[in-house]
Amino acid sequence: MTDDYAVLTRVALGAGIPCRTPDGLTLVHADDPAISVITDFTRVTPVTIEPGLSIDLAMRKMKEAGVRLLLVTDREDNIAGIVSAWDIQGEQPLRLSQDKGIAHADIRVQMLMTPLDKVMAMDMITVRDARVGNIINSLRNNECKYALVIETDRISGAQVIRGLFSISYISKLMGHDVMDVEFAAHSLAEVQHKLG
Repeated sequence: MTDDYAVLTRVALGAGIPCRTPDGLTLVHADDPAISVITDFTRVTPVTIEPGLSIDLAMRKMKEAGVRLLLVTDREDNIAGIVSAWDIQGEQPLRLSQDKGIAHADIRVQMLMTPLDKVMAMDMITVRDARVGNIINSLRNNECKYALVIETDRISGAQVIRGLFSISYISKLMGHDVMDVEFAAHSLAEVQHKLG
């Protein structure tokens, strides 16, 4: 194999050269298509964790992957729920430690995760026709930071998770905190105006 591939020429480096970074994110607006803010699992591999692992490991996995939510898998590798950075860094672990005498290091993902049947979900068919403002208002109305997007097979009725919406990701793409009350009033008015 060594004879099949030529050695590339080395390049001399100067001191203090800049590093290329990705182009800036394109800002979105409330009346843009909702699919412009979805984390689409046909394009991005979801980050998962097993329910019996520690919350410290879950947090480390989130940091390494640059995400704030993990999908929790069951024994068959199906999704059983979600766990977020808010769950792990919030008051729940402290409450478990105080109320049940569980050491922080012994707290497992399954103790903090939101079971799948309690997670907000939207159908991909509905999402395709929705606007970003619809997603924001739906998340706000349901007091959720996340919503899964589901595809349902028309014949079998089987569901599969297609992606998710995250209020923090939407805020990043819009350039401001979309949970801000002043923005919410403006966003709703903007969507209602566009829809007539």
